[in-house]
Amino acid sequence: MTAACLLVAIRVGVPSGAHAQARVEFIPSMTLFSVYDDNIFARVKGSAGQMQQMRPSFEGSYESPTVTLLSLYSFDMQRSNFSTLNTLDARRHALGEARVRTSPVTTLGLTMGYDRSQTPGDIDAATGVLGERRLAQRLQLAPTMARRLGTRTTMTAGYDWATENLVDGERGTLHTGRTSLSRQTSTQTTLSATYVGRVFVNDIANYTSHAVLVGWERAMAPGTRLSVSAGPKITSYRGIRPDVAATLARATPHVRLALDYWYGETLVLGIRGPVNVNSLNGRATWPVTRRIEIGTSTGVSDVSTIDSRDSTIYRGTLTGSWSPGGLYAFAASYGLDLQQGTLRDRPALLDGSVSLGDRTLRQVIRVSVTIAPRYSRSILPPDEAARAKGVSR
Repeated sequence: MTAACLLVAIRVGVPSGAHAQARVEFIPSMTLFSVYDDNIFARVKGSAGQMQQMRPSFEGSYESPTVTLLSLYSFDMQRSNFSTLNTLDARRHALGEARVRTSPVTTLGLTMGYDRSQTPGDIDAATGVLGERRLAQRLQLAPTMARRLGTRTTMTAGYDWATENLVDGERGTLHTGRTSLSRQTSTQTTLSATYVGRVFVNDIANYTSHAVLVGWERAMAPGTRLSVSAGPKITSYRGIRPDVAATLARATPHVRLALDYWYGETLVLGIRGPVNVNSLNGRATWPVTRRIEIGTSTGVSDVSTIDSRDSTIYRGTLTGSWSPGGLYAFAASYGLDLQQGTLRDRPALLDGSVSLGDRTLRQVIRVSVTIAPRYSRSILPPDEAARAKGVSR
């Protein structure tokens, strides 16, 4: 959905008297990728492949004192040394976000997302679970509301609907409701209490969980924040389990660091019911110069299903980018994924191998160049626009 379409839908609910300068920006871009993948089908017995990809994308935004709109759409065209992978529609990605301040104390939000990919691992990015190349798709819709109850107290509520499926395969849907009350106890510390209810729906059965969480967030130093949220979770499939999330982030002019821990539940493509996830991820980015940046990310996830299948996934990525100025940007990355164990059935293939086994290793090298012109414009309020034209009102 484009920013213009969102604008028409949202401005109806904004008070007409809220006039102030707004800014509109539109960024069309084209990215060309050269990819080497040493296990292109994510099998125990890997087959190396090369791919050339072309990704047109369109990004738009609108910002005013009361309305913020963001949108992005892209799709991938792909050519490979494996003719079965040649396609004009290897992946689609769409994202739309809207935030509207309907009053000085109330803000409404809406997030929409859509992904369609021949590589299910692109969609299961939160867990890192590898999957054989099959067409998969995911659709998400999440409205939210935030209201200040005082100078230091805020109430938030939201609903998140997400559904995903392997095309011509089974579908899983997750409904999540969340309400939270937070209070800033000092300039550095915020406390919160949150209730989260989830319903997992598939073709066979439904599963539910209810969690009550206590959160703590603190500014440890300039540019450094630590947040922790934890509490008991009652599930219909495994009794009482913990629900934990923690983040440590630091941002300075010289480095950006983040460390995330998560113990929770989610969906995985092709798996019936919820999966439990125990994961730790770290990211670091160094701006070497104003135009050169390097980064790295590592992670490990332990994923288990309700029928006691387990898999451990290790991930690592090195990245580098160079923006010489103007319309162009260059990037390169090396990624490694190691999966031990499988969550899915392992049907035998014609060559005697299996789609996923007890140990699957994959390495990907990617080089890209992006061409992205940027168009922006400031929109003056009616009175200021009239004065700029020399017209009195």
